[in-house]
Amino acid sequence: MRYQGGSYALAVIVSLVLHGALIAVLTYGWEATSKPERKPMPKFVQAKLVTVDATVTKKKTPPKVDKIQQRQQREIERQRQAEAEKKRRAALEQKKKAEAEAKKKAEAARKKKAAEEKARREKERKEQERKEQMERERQSAFEEALEDEEELQDAREDVQAVMSVAQAIQQRIESVWSRPPSARNGMITVVQINFVPTGRVVATNIIEGSGNAALDRSVLQAIRKVEVFPEVAELAREEPTVFEREVRTTLLNFRVEDLRQ
Repeated sequence: MRYQGGSYALAVIVSLVLHGALIAVLTYGWEATSKPERKPMPKFVQAKLVTVDATVTKKKTPPKVDKIQQRQQREIERQRQAEAEKKRRAALEQKKKAEAEAKKKAEAARKKKAAEEKARREKERKEQERKEQMERERQSAFEEALEDEEELQDAREDVQAVMSVAQAIQQRIESVWSRPPSARNGMITVVQINFVPTGRVVATNIIEGSGNAALDRSVLQAIRKVEVFPEVAELAREEPTVFEREVRTTLLNFRVEDLRQ
């Protein structure tokens, strides 16, 4: 029984201790939540009277600007900016125009210089061509003169050869020509004789009659008697061109001059 009473007393003591601790905790929490915040004590500032100078200008409150004036100011500013932009664009346009004009003048000057250079070269070329042409003409004139001289000399020789052949032809014909009794001094018969390169006569024609048929026939008969002319054949061999040009077709005049009347 003594042992049980001690246990009971211990249990009571423990219970009291626990309840006391619980009450203490609750009491501390209530005080912590309900205790008012302490305010710091205000610091005392010592007041001092300051005398303000009467000459100091009080700060003025800016006057209120009405909406109409604000719109006018904005319009003026817009116009000012527009005018400035207009001037800027005009200046830029003027600059571009000046640059274009300068470029145009430079291009015109370049073209003018190129044209002048081309004209100068063309003039020099033409002058050179003129000189060369004059030199060619001078050389050609000299050569032509030389050729003319040679041709003239050849022509003289050809004329002499043709005259010599013509005289030989006429002499051969007149040597066998028998004039008719009706012939009279001063009568002339013009005869055309056609030769071949061998000197043979292939055709004869009276180009201009004497008025005496017997005389004209006598001339043709004398030509047929001769028939072949060696001088013509020789000329045809040595100078075929002269033969073709001067002798192949020959005109001869037969004049009656030595008859006694």
